[in-house]
Amino acid sequence: MDNTSQRETLIELRHIHKIYYLGGEEVRANDDISLKIDRGEFVAIVGKSGSGKSTLMNIIGALDVPTDGEYLLGGEDVGIMDDKQLARIRNKMIGFIFQQYNLLPKLNILENVELPLLYAGVGNAERRERAMASLEKVGLSEKWKNMPNQLSGGQQQRVAIGRALITRPKLILADEPTGNLDSKNSQDVMDLLTQASRHYQQTILMITHSLLYQFYTFMQNMSCTNKYNFFIFVSDCCYIICHYTSPLSYSYTDKKVKYQKENNNSQESKESSFQN
Repeated sequence: MDNTSQRETLIELRHIHKIYYLGGEEVRANDDISLKIDRGEFVAIVGKSGSGKSTLMNIIGALDVPTDGEYLLGGEDVGIMDDKQLARIRNKMIGFIFQQYNLLPKLNILENVELPLLYAGVGNAERRERAMASLEKVGLSEKWKNMPNQLSGGQQQRVAIGRALITRPKLILADEPTGNLDSKNSQDVMDLLTQASRHYQQTILMITHSLLYQFYTFMQNMSCTNKYNFFIFVSDCCYIICHYTSPLSYSYTDKKVKYQKENNNSQESKESSFQN
């Protein structure tokens, strides 16, 4: 993180605005958002419901378009792409993880993980091999025949992570990935995402409300206050950067704080499966 100028910028938002009209009333979901996120960074967009974080993620995920402003993904202007180009970007560059898992109930978990490769036209043998490898990374290779309803919530979310990782996308978007999980499974999911960011240089962008309490002390030390609608944290393994200017507007700061994990030793042991 000390040489951020040498890193590859994956996401660049330039003065993004998103305006809705409800009952004739103007609603500014996002208002003049400008930021850059580098490859391999772990970003959490934190805020209460209605703060605009999901709208911002939909724009970054090429699922929605801004009312005004520019969005560059990997240096490409997403705003000028047609539907076919957007579908290609979503399938090749972006992996999605949802709070409700979004597994297809009539497919076993191996078939669920295979889906992005099926859409990409990958052959049966390669698709099966890569899906098994992805399940192994999330610790579920022995359950490949199981149907989603035969798994716990934590296991289903790990399947969803395996599905998101299978194409090794540059960007993973996680929408409240721990929202339905207990603390142990939540930690497991966060560890898997951190390992993906660290070992594959994948950028992780997560939206959540739960970090508000967890990082309250941290925000106070960073001179962030909870008067803003939501916050953006950027983490690269052992560093977190706080980005803030004003409500619904963001820019980078140079302020960095070392972030020490309590379980560094156990974390290192969990990472071995991601190093293949």
